Amino acid sequence: MKRQIAGMLVGFFLVSGCGAESQPAAQQAVKSDEAQSVEQKQAAQQDTAAVKPEAGAKPVETPSASEPAVQQASVDQAAQKKAEELFLQARALIKQGKLPDATRVLNSAITLNPQVAKYYFHRGSAWADLKQDANAIVDLTKAIDMQPGVAQYYYTRALFFMTRGGGQLALNDFTKAIELKPDSHHAYNNRGLLFATSGKLKEARADFEQVLKIKPDSLDAMNNLGFTLMNLGEGDEAIKILNKVIQENPKYLNAYDNRGLAWQKQEKYDKAIADFTKAIELSPQNQKFYRQRMTAYESAGDKKKADADKQKLVWLQQLAAINEQLVKDPENTELLLERAQFFLASEERESAMQDYAKIVELTQDTGRGYLIRGALYLEEKELDRCIQECSRSIKIQPNPEAYSVRGDAFMQRGDLDHALRDFERARRIDEVVAQAYLKRSENYKKQGKHKLAAEDFERAVAIDPSLGPEKLNKEKTAAKPVIRPID
Repeated sequence: MKRQIAGMLVGFFLVSGCGAESQPAAQQAVKSDEAQSVEQKQAAQQDTAAVKPEAGAKPVETPSASEPAVQQASVDQAAQKKAEELFLQARALIKQGKLPDATRVLNSAITLNPQVAKYYFHRGSAWADLKQDANAIVDLTKAIDMQPGVAQYYYTRALFFMTRGGGQLALNDFTKAIELKPDSHHAYNNRGLLFATSGKLKEARADFEQVLKIKPDSLDAMNNLGFTLMNLGEGDEAIKILNKVIQENPKYLNAYDNRGLAWQKQEKYDKAIADFTKAIELSPQNQKFYRQRMTAYESAGDKKKADADKQKLVWLQQLAAINEQLVKDPENTELLLERAQFFLASEERESAMQDYAKIVELTQDTGRGYLIRGALYLEEKELDRCIQECSRSIKIQPNPEAYSVRGDAFMQRGDLDHALRDFERARRIDEVVAQAYLKRSENYKKQGKHKLAAEDFERAVAIDPSLGPEKLNKEKTAAKPVIRPID
């Protein structure tokens, strides 16, 4: 089956709204009081989201193990019992997120007893979350063919179609689910979303209003209705409903966004900007809210602030590019370091330190994360913390780079003996090391330790001849830089 998620969702969440807290389809099939499919959650988190599925949306009840199976007579009782045991194992694995293992156990259950619809249904739900679309649609359809009177089977297949670009197929299944279970406010809500994205705003309005008849406290349905009314030209009524959503939940992200759009349509730009700003506070990396506020600033004639939002959008796009790579390779320490440095350059220190902590966690076997964080502390002149981090790195795995960074910290702190000892272990010879020998030479001279002073001076000049007489032949210097093996 050809997947068209992106194409559908760009229209589906064209203007505002956000996703619900939800679980994979496999888990919602197992536990009917859990939220909607992960596919819905991912779809709703797109930064072009428009209207919002219900938070904590629940599919209709899963048929229980005690329900009579279809045509069980041909399967002996021992096989039925073993198959049911395997089914319960699979449910437990699904709850744990072990979907590949769950599908294998369900395979065995179906082999023992191929006449139970719920086995296909749960396996199909797991396949959907594993992105095995062809297997998913076969199993979900098989469950419906075997038990066509179960509303949840249609509802779950509708969710599958909804996130794969099959809008009309999803509409058909949501409608069937409603026929079988007329109080399914989740089916009405999601069908309303599909109507809204296809331009059938009156039908969408009717579905959202029906949700509120069934579940009057559904903030998601109120938000969706507010969005729909705004696009029907009923801005005042939309704002009134969205006010109620925000009053009930001051952190309801997309109600601010939708209300901001409604204010903007009424050319009340200050109020629109205030709502988009609140949305940004709640979701600081959402590009859509910056774009909408930028447009409001432009409409209000505030070019300076519009330009600032434009620059922020460029920053967010750069960050998104790094994040996209990290999604594919979340344990890539070089990418994490790149993002951490990107955050630091933008004065986002808290986010940067979270990435540094992740690098430390991922490099416990080598200690490299401690070294990287130590180098940061050196740049920030937090010398004691730098020394502490490098010492941790060295304890795990002695390495020249950690000695070198710690040596720099010791030198900046004025501890020349420890600095030079670390430089020696790092096998480091450069101008910094030459300066360390020169400064210690000066200290020895003040203490009257002339021989030691002369030795350090000769070492300094051997590394950097510009520090001493040109006639000094460093090849014949009695006291050359000391290179010791690392302990």
